[in-house]
Amino acid sequence: MVKKGDTLIEVMLAVGIFSMIAIAVVAVMSGGTSSAQTALETTLAREEIDAQAEALRFIQSSYLTGGRDNENNPYATLWKAITNNANDQNNVSDELLKYTPSSCSELYNPSKANNIFSQKAFILNTRMLGSLSSDADKKEQNKEAIKKIFYSADENNQKEVFNEAQIYPRLIYGANQEEANQNNSLIDDSSNNLISAEGIYIIAVKDQKTTQIVDIKETTPANTAAFYDFYIRTCWYGSDADRPSTISTVIRLYDPDATSTTPKPTEP
Repeated sequence: MVKKGDTLIEVMLAVGIFSMIAIAVVAVMSGGTSSAQTALETTLAREEIDAQAEALRFIQSSYLTGGRDNENNPYATLWKAITNNANDQNNVSDELLKYTPSSCSELYNPSKANNIFSQKAFILNTRMLGSLSSDADKKEQNKEAIKKIFYSADENNQKEVFNEAQIYPRLIYGANQEEANQNNSLIDDSSNNLISAEGIYIIAVKDQKTTQIVDIKETTPANTAAFYDFYIRTCWYGSDADRPSTISTVIRLYDPDATSTTPKPTEP
C-alpha cells in the first residue's frame, strides 16, 4: 500500500498558521515587556519628584521652626537662595506653565524658548540636607554644604549638572561626570556629590505681589512674596518611544517672612 504525504499547499498552510501564532506571541510578549518597562520608569520618575517635593517642604519647615530671625539657621539661608532664584509671575509665559514640550532636547537647548536655563531651573541634592548644622561655629561649613545642595541652571558653573535623560529621570551621584558617562552609573552609594540631574528639574514662580496672610512683620522686605509655586518636572523617552514622556507636579509653599505667628487683631 502506498502512503501519501502532505501536499505542498498543506505544508505551506501549516507553516503560515505557525508563523502567525509565533508573531502574535512575540508581539504580546514584547508589548508586555514594554508596558512593564514604562511602568517602572514612571514609578522611578514619581519617586524622584516626591523626593524633591519633600526636600522643599523640609527646608521651608526647618526655616520656620528653626528660628526665622536666627542667623545661625542654615535652612533660612538655603530657603532664601531658592526663593531668590524664583521667576516673577508676570514674566512667566503660558507655554511654560502648560508644559507640553515636543522633545526633551528643546528644554536643554539655550536657543529654544522656555528652556530650563532661561527659566532658572534648579535641583536639590537631597543627600546633603542632613549635613547642615545650627551650631554657630559651623557657618562656613554650612555655606559650603549649601553649594552642594542647591544647583541652579542659571549659574554658568552649574549648568553642566543639568542633562537630558539617558534612560529615565534620575539624580546621579559619583566622583565626576566622565566616570558616570563611562559606566552609565545609576547611583553611586559611596558618594554624596551630585554630578548630574537627568531629565528632572524644578522651576519656582513667586506670587506677583505680597499678600498679607496675617500680620506681616515690620522687618519683612516690601517685595517679599506670600507664596511660591514650585513646578517639579521630568522629561524622558520610554522604551522604543519617539515621543517624550512627561510627569510633573506643582506644590505651593508660603514664605515664613510674609507671615507672623501673632494673628492680626480683628477690627470692631
